[in-house]
Amino acid sequence: MLFEQMFERLDMSRNYGASSKSLAYVSTDADGAPNWFSWRGRRYVVLAILFSWLEAAPWWRTRQSREWQVWRIEAADQATQNNSGIYDIATSDQRWFIRRVMD
Repeated sequence: MLFEQMFERLDMSRNYGASSKSLAYVSTDADGAPNWFSWRGRRYVVLAILFSWLEAAPWWRTRQSREWQVWRIEAADQATQNNSGIYDIATSDQRWFIRRVMD
């Protein structure tokens, strides 16, 4: 898949940021990459890791420097294995958040 093709089917996205509403439980492999995650009472299996990056928190929002490890993944509901979506999930301080969901 080409980089440009990853965004062709993305019509809309919802941003959640780092709040209690976006808190997720994530299971990772030995390298720290997500295998599956649980969010809003559903369990999602990771179908593909599209890419990952480090993101610094804005200096005006925090007193200490904070980095987020962000993963853009394709995932589907584990129960049905359909309706896959693209998710940005991020970790900082051992907590995981759903940052963005792209339809």
